[in-house]
Amino acid sequence: MKLIAETAWHHEGDFDFMKNLITNISTNSKADIIKMHITLNFDEYMHKNHGSYRSLKSKLFNKFQWRKLINVARDNKKELMLLLNDRDAINFGISFNPEYIEIHSVCLNDVFLIKELKKKISKNTKIVLGVGGSNISEIKEAINYLDAKNIILMFGFQNYPTIYEDINLLKIKRVMRMFKNFEFGYADHTSWDNENNELITVIGASSGVSYVEKHVTTNYGEERIDWSSAISIEMFNKLKDKLDILIKLNGNGLLNMNAAEKKYSTYGPMKKAAVLKKNLSNGSKLKLDDIKFIRTGEISDMSQLDIIKFIGNRINDNLEKDTVLKFN
Repeated sequence: MKLIAETAWHHEGDFDFMKNLITNISTNSKADIIKMHITLNFDEYMHKNHGSYRSLKSKLFNKFQWRKLINVARDNKKELMLLLNDRDAINFGISFNPEYIEIHSVCLNDVFLIKELKKKISKNTKIVLGVGGSNISEIKEAINYLDAKNIILMFGFQNYPTIYEDINLLKIKRVMRMFKNFEFGYADHTSWDNENNELITVIGASSGVSYVEKHVTTNYGEERIDWSSAISIEMFNKLKDKLDILIKLNGNGLLNMNAAEKKYSTYGPMKKAAVLKKNLSNGSKLKLDDIKFIRTGEISDMSQLDIIKFIGNRINDNLEKDTVLKFN
C-alpha cells in the first residue's frame, strides 16, 4: 500500500510556498508518491462564466516553475503522480515519465483529453481515474475508451470537507468487485480537525485498496485552498505508521496456512486428535465407534478428516485403549 501526498491548489499561486511544501514532503514525510495538479491551458479547463475562473487562473504556474517543482521531488527519489487538466498539461507532464498520470473525476469522460493521453502515454505509466461522484456508466465508458490494463480507480471526493457518512465503503467495495482486474485507491478528504481523521482514513484503506491519498500542508489549520482536509506532515507520518500495521494485518492473502496457523492447528495439543476408546487387535477394522476426538498432550500427524477417511481400514498392530492414532 502506497501513501500519496496531495498538494492540489493549496499553493494558491505562491511558488515559494509550493516549493517549500514539496521540499518538506520530499525530505520530511513518509510519502511514497507526491501528487501535483498541473493546468497550463486554463481556458480549456474552465469557462469564464465559472465562479472560480478569475481566482484560479491567477494562480497558475508556468512550465519553468513546474519543472523546478518536479525536479525537487525527483531529486529526493519520490514517485510522481501528475493530475493533468488540459491537453497542453498532458503533453508537458508525460515528458517527465511520471509513474502515474491522473484524470480527475471532473474530466472522466472528456474524450478530447483522454484521446491525447492515449496517444502519448508510456506503457510504464499507470493511469489513475478519479471516480468520485461518478456513476457506473461513466466509469465503464472511461475504461473502455482508454482500453488500457494499467488503470487505478481512485475513490473519494472533496466536498469541503467530506462527511464520512457520504463515503459509502460498501458501495466502494461493490464497485471494486465489478472491476476486479484493476488496482484501486482511496482519497480521503475528512476534515483536518476531525478527531477521527486518522481512524476514518485507515478504515477506508482497509477496503482492499493499494493507494491512499491525503492532502498535506505545512501550514496546518490555515485557511487556504483545500485546507479543510489538509493534515500536517507529522500527522501524515503517523498515518503512514498505522497503514504499515494495516499492511501486516492484511497479510499476503494466500489460502495456505502460515507458520503461526500451522503451529496453532497441530492435532493433539490444539485441535482434537483421534484416540481409541478400547483395545484393538492387529488386523481388526477401524470403526467410527472405536474412536473419540479429544485434545491430548501428544501430537498426531492425522487430521480429523484423515481419520474419517481411514474408517474401515485394518489396524496393523495391537493397540491399547487411549492410544493416539497416527498414520504408522
